Amino acid sequence: MKKYGDLICGAVCAGIAILIFAMSVQIGLRENAAIGADFLPKIVSVILLVFSVFLMVSGWRKSRVSGEEAAEYPSNAGGVLIMAAALIAYAYLLKPVGFILTTLAFLFLAFVLMSKKEETNYLKFAIISVVAVLVIYFVFTRVFSIRLPRGLIRFM
Repeated sequence: MKKYGDLICGAVCAGIAILIFAMSVQIGLRENAAIGADFLPKIVSVILLVFSVFLMVSGWRKSRVSGEEAAEYPSNAGGVLIMAAALIAYAYLLKPVGFILTTLAFLFLAFVLMSKKEETNYLKFAIISVVAVLVIYFVFTRVFSIRLPRGLIRFM
């Protein structure tokens, strides 16, 4: 069963991507808006679907190789629980704290959790997080004219 793990995970993620896309189609578009609330969920679902297909193809190729066992990955149940709690906290804190601060903290935590202990570079993660959040914020607010929650930061 382990050798089919990537294939199964890819299929589940593809199903989730299709579900997200189908649900985003139901979001109404305002009359004078070229880009509405359905834009980001559609983009995310398409990207997730593409990566899911790559994972399924990779899993299918690995499952066809006979005699080779799948690599053993160490369990990271604690990291998964922390990430789930961070996602829930992100959703609740996004509006009162604001997009910039909440996303900055979430990205930094995600980088730290997903890196190997010996490859953890806090300064690099902080710089990448700040640059990514500011670029995303300005692209969405200035280019797409989509308002993001300001929260505690009112000057932008």
